[in-house]
Amino acid sequence: MAAYCRVSTDQEEQLSSYENQVNYYKSYIQQNPMYEFAGIYADEGISGTNTKKREEFNRMIADCRARKIDRIITKSISRFARNTLDCLNYVRELKELGIGIIFEKENIDTLDAKGEVLLTILSSLAQDESRSISENSTWGIRRRYESGKFGMSTKRFLGYDADENGQLVVNPEQAKIVVRLYDEYLSGKTVDYIKRTFEREGIKNWNRKTVWQATTLQSMLCNEKYKGDAILQKSYTVDFLSKKRAKNQGEIQQFHIEDNHEAIIDPLIWEAVQLEQERRRKYIEEHGTNSYSHKPETNPFAGKIVCGTCNQSYARKGWKTGDVYRKVWQCQERYKVKGVSGCTNRHIDEEVLEEAFKMAWNLLLKNREETKKRWQCFAEFGNPLEQYRAVQFADITENAKYITDFDTDFMLNTLDHIAVFESGKLVVAFMDGTEIECGGE
Repeated sequence: MAAYCRVSTDQEEQLSSYENQVNYYKSYIQQNPMYEFAGIYADEGISGTNTKKREEFNRMIADCRARKIDRIITKSISRFARNTLDCLNYVRELKELGIGIIFEKENIDTLDAKGEVLLTILSSLAQDESRSISENSTWGIRRRYESGKFGMSTKRFLGYDADENGQLVVNPEQAKIVVRLYDEYLSGKTVDYIKRTFEREGIKNWNRKTVWQATTLQSMLCNEKYKGDAILQKSYTVDFLSKKRAKNQGEIQQFHIEDNHEAIIDPLIWEAVQLEQERRRKYIEEHGTNSYSHKPETNPFAGKIVCGTCNQSYARKGWKTGDVYRKVWQCQERYKVKGVSGCTNRHIDEEVLEEAFKMAWNLLLKNREETKKRWQCFAEFGNPLEQYRAVQFADITENAKYITDFDTDFMLNTLDHIAVFESGKLVVAFMDGTEIECGGE
């Protein structure tokens, strides 16, 4: 005979119940001469509404199938399972194997002919009890949310620790990484680029490892907690049995608590990042490219060259004429179908693009005083992203000099895109909204 024990929470009083169950059944079986002790299977702090995460329960069933167990004793139906279907399925399977289960509280032996009828009724009641507990727990949580009371785990949350009262407090070292992430993103970098930079520099994440995920960085850029706010119930439990959770798309009420804790990111910067994310999303969609910038370390103009004829992005190709190798950019619609000419716009050498960028930047500096008026207007009346860009470009140009050499990092920090027209005209668009024409027939 084996015994199965379970408690559903890690609370101290429940742990005491767990230990009592284990000790009781171990003694009960070993002191009865009718039984041979086959072990105690005990799940600690695990819900009984499904069996997927109950390792000990699953090990017990496997041992039953291996004929290592003849009988099982457990405290009650609710300890065994609160899911009626699971309960009956396992009872019937074990019964076919000749293995009976004794439920002490209900005084049911599943090998008894009357056992299954009573078991069906009682396990249904146990499942309904679980539903009721779930609803009451959810109700309590939402009432606490309404009053602004909530707990939060900081185990996987970079930038904050929790104090003795569960309140968020800034972790100074980690906060530097968060600030850098926001700064790098607003300077034109993508999360993929920042990921590679962090890994190359050996920067440690929340688990002290130097491996980063672009999706993690992306979620950090959207996390309102970095500006000091907290949005509660971003997700919810769809079904109390399966514990399946889903993103809250308005199905249930959310609670937005402003100024809940000390901010790491200025709210204006946070809002600017949200606008920049949306701008990049529209840019990618409008120009038919896969990313805003792809591996700029080796391909700095990727995603930044736009066709003035069809508005789609250009792609780089390697052309070799004799011993001469050229990096050439061509509209992706030019030969979308092999052998069939599509967009009529011309190709362009990468060297020409570099020269156009340098020329446009020098013209921007030359007309800086005129452009400065627009920056001042944006800084006063623009949205958060326009305000940020105005200050950013005012700082960059304050002591800037004319450039003669092409610098990839500098280009990534300032260039939005270059539009190529069939006339040979190029329009260089900077991140602050300035557009400068170069070339042309």
